[in-house]
Amino acid sequence: MAYGETKEASQVGKTIGNYKVVQQIGEGGMGVVYLAEHPVIGRKVAIKLLHATFARDSETVARFFNEARAIHMIAHPNIVEILDFGQTTDGQPYFIMEFLSGQPLADRIARGPVAWSDAVAIVTQICDALQAAHDKNIIHRDLKPHNVYLVGLETKPTVKILDFGVAKMTTGWNTSDSGGQSVKTRTGSLMGTPLYMSPEQCRGSGKLDHRTDIYSLAVILFEMISGHPPFTAEGVGELFAKHMLEPPPSLAQLAPQTPPQVTRAVMRALSKDLEDRFPNMKAFAEALNGRAASTMPGSARPRVAASQIATMSGTQPVTGRPAEEATTLSSAVSKPGDDTLAVPKRNRKGLAVGFAVTAAIVGGGAFLMRPRPTPPPVVQAPPAEAPRPAPPPPPELVDVRFEAEPDGAHLFRMAEGKPIGDDLGPVPIDLKLPKTDEAVEYVLRAEGFKDRSVTVDASRDRALHLSLERLPVADKKPPKPLAPRPVKPRKPVVHDTDGLAVPSF
Repeated sequence: MAYGETKEASQVGKTIGNYKVVQQIGEGGMGVVYLAEHPVIGRKVAIKLLHATFARDSETVARFFNEARAIHMIAHPNIVEILDFGQTTDGQPYFIMEFLSGQPLADRIARGPVAWSDAVAIVTQICDALQAAHDKNIIHRDLKPHNVYLVGLETKPTVKILDFGVAKMTTGWNTSDSGGQSVKTRTGSLMGTPLYMSPEQCRGSGKLDHRTDIYSLAVILFEMISGHPPFTAEGVGELFAKHMLEPPPSLAQLAPQTPPQVTRAVMRALSKDLEDRFPNMKAFAEALNGRAASTMPGSARPRVAASQIATMSGTQPVTGRPAEEATTLSSAVSKPGDDTLAVPKRNRKGLAVGFAVTAAIVGGGAFLMRPRPTPPPVVQAPPAEAPRPAPPPPPELVDVRFEAEPDGAHLFRMAEGKPIGDDLGPVPIDLKLPKTDEAVEYVLRAEGFKDRSVTVDASRDRALHLSLERLPVADKKPPKPLAPRPVKPRKPVVHDTDGLAVPSF
């Protein structure tokens, strides 16, 4: 039975840890959140409970407790506090966190653009919290307005960051200190929410560092000030392409009331290249508040004037001359004050050539009186060799990435006359293919799972994430050889986006 088909039993009225569950206050694809109260002291808490269907998946459980451990390790006032975690008598993992009274940042943005000063104040608190997380080698990787909570007065709220469920520990945990093993996500798996994902996340890059959070936070700030994210699209693939390839719109044009240092800081943080962004969250916050430079590296190169260019190239720059000093030699020179053109300085050799030509013209009469010498025989030059045709340009290549659940399934490229096709290796795998509209059939195969077939054309860059259906225990037999199947050109490709966005709750 699929995960979404199971109806969870309500925990209202039950006791989890030392707290009695009062009511359900939220639910997502992987779990549910309850309001609970201590029966003696009356303290209210929020309990996050993993769905029973996921409790049997050791990797999901490990990532669930990874979130609790990450939040506890950071211990920052702008990050929700974790009070306890464990498992219920039924084996469902849970953790208990402080109960927050306020609103998600997403609800505040939904009412319209936020004043730039309020937006910068909110983002500055987020920068402080994430700098503390990055100092502990923890990357959030799923920043979005739903994961930011505003507590207290709306004019000067206190920020609380939620949901470290896809946080990445870049150095792992010491098992001797934690009493357990470190949790690592699969290399190449896509974690995050597409609207706020960095270009390197969209590419499925396994090499993510703290600067991916800087990009996501810049998207949030852009949306707060302008009223909408910098990139929107109908499909996930188109949205990924915009994050990776398309420059963001100008915040200065969309929100002209924004101070220049804020717009410059946001646009730098939205750079496609990691090296062009701020080195850390502290630098981003300082630039937003006008305490540091926010220009992109290399953008402040000194401009070279035309006079300098002329000097370096061995020519004399043209400068303003009084009109009465103009001569026929200077009549073709640029207008006075124009510092954009330069003409070579005339040398004595050029004047000598001019005098020689004049002398030849004056003495033309004497020259014509002399007998003309016999002209030399004309020798025809051999015909010029026909130019060789230019070599054909190399074929244009596109990137096609295959990912699958389970990780490690083998990808086969089907071809006529072969029973099982060519084994391209385990996924995730990136293929560079010549650009073509011709469709090719691929098959994913993993032991204990049904074969998954997909037809793909290499007309553009794309990333596919496919899930294989697990075989019943009785049906785990060696798969039969795959017979070649007819290829239908231009068959639409179905993109399965499972796993691209991890819901928060």
